Amino acid sequence: MNEDKKSATKYVMVDSGPSMEEEEIDLLELIRTLLQAWKTIVGITLLCTGLAVAYALLSPEVFKAETLLASAQEEKSGTSSLSQFGGLAAMAGISIPSGSNTDQVIATLESRKFLTLFINNNILLPVLFEDLWDAEKKVWILESDQDEPRPNDGYNALVGAITIDEDKKSGLIALSVSWKDPEIASEWANDLVKQLNEQLREQAIQDSQKRVGYLEKELAKTTLKDMREVLYSLLESEKQKAMLANVNEDFALEVIDPAVAPEQREKPKRKLIVALGGVCGGFLGIFAVFFLQFLEKLKSSCKENTNTSHV
Repeated sequence: MNEDKKSATKYVMVDSGPSMEEEEIDLLELIRTLLQAWKTIVGITLLCTGLAVAYALLSPEVFKAETLLASAQEEKSGTSSLSQFGGLAAMAGISIPSGSNTDQVIATLESRKFLTLFINNNILLPVLFEDLWDAEKKVWILESDQDEPRPNDGYNALVGAITIDEDKKSGLIALSVSWKDPEIASEWANDLVKQLNEQLREQAIQDSQKRVGYLEKELAKTTLKDMREVLYSLLESEKQKAMLANVNEDFALEVIDPAVAPEQREKPKRKLIVALGGVCGGFLGIFAVFFLQFLEKLKSSCKENTNTSHV
């Protein structure tokens, strides 16, 4: 019995040897295969690197101009004192004025209506679609089945170039414009803020004038003392808001740091593209070698099976 156990033990120990040798042989064969096919791997790597270089050089340069903004805080003097008359004002159909909403301002800046107006005011369609525009003849270069770019097409092109990031903690807003020309990118970034402030300021002045006219009519036909005090306070507040809107250029967004023409391009990142092309080419070359080897083994196996069946 003891002799049988020893012989079994010896058999198990001897059996584990070939497995390790096979793994070593497979690893050596793998390395040998890669070394033998180094020309293929290097060739594919160089090809992919060359394609990456061509792509990096032919890709149009894009520059990013950024301006730093803050939400303009409206003067609210008198508003807090009106809160005690809120009930009476609501009964009269009058809403107490409230401060500006940053989210609403940003939504206006990104809206189709505002950006389309910005494109029309600044005649930006020839700039947005310069590949289709003949600057000398001032005409569009179009195919027979092609239509002229419309303001809606310009909106789609412009909104894709605009990025707005708001820091909820600090309240600061970063407005950036990415374009092929750094001067145009900085100009658009500054002009967008300027036009937005002008548009919202004009709208605020018109709204205040309407409310002033309504309040004056209500004063003329109201005899209640408390209600007249509310109306007088509201009238004073509206006139103050109209005055501030007239003199305050940064009505909705205050410019902390205006955009300047960037010197460094945002993209393409040529060094990164070339490096990724080389790495991907190396992996593709190794995969191609193993795949070809697999096809060869599969082909030889099929031939052996065919010969065996004939025999």
